[in-house]
Amino acid sequence: MKTFLSFGAAFLLVLGAALSASAQLLGASNPPGAQQQDAVLDRIVAVVNDDVILQSELNQALATVQHQYAGHPDQLPPPDVLQKQVLERLILNKLQVQRAKDKGLRVSDDELDSAVAAVAQQNKMTVPQLQQAMAQEGVDYTAFRENLRDQLLIQRLRQQVMQQSAQVSDAEIDNMIANPAFKASEVHLA
Repeated sequence: MKTFLSFGAAFLLVLGAALSASAQLLGASNPPGAQQQDAVLDRIVAVVNDDVILQSELNQALATVQHQYAGHPDQLPPPDVLQKQVLERLILNKLQVQRAKDKGLRVSDDELDSAVAAVAQQNKMTVPQLQQAMAQEGVDYTAFRENLRDQLLIQRLRQQVMQQSAQVSDAEIDNMIANPAFKASEVHLA
């Protein structure tokens, strides 16, 4: 116990000295009376439950949409409307991915590799050719894979919801059969 306290006290002294030295360094680079310029690295544009959407993510998504419509920019809404629509789509995607993960849905690396290969095949390329084409377009391959993983998760979530809502209980069938409108018409059940 005594050793822990002395170690903790020594750690705090070293930490304090380091903070003091860094404060002196900051002060030396900014003489008194000089204004300090803050550099914004990124900012949060939306909070989605326990996750955030950064300005850089929104900018990337906007750039992707604008790139897709490069030949037809007149089909895009005004920039402020487009930004709002893209942000709403990012929020919806985050919510769906969170919901899929909460339900225990996962996409394995093998499944993701197969999906990447399918995208490459649809574009009549091999995976290395797809990576090279993406690099030439300025698209981050790792971000592409994660986006594809998210889309696969969303697709699985939608399939699960559809399967659950498509199930008809015996009570619902009995109610339909008992309905007088049912007796007057022909119905094919499958």
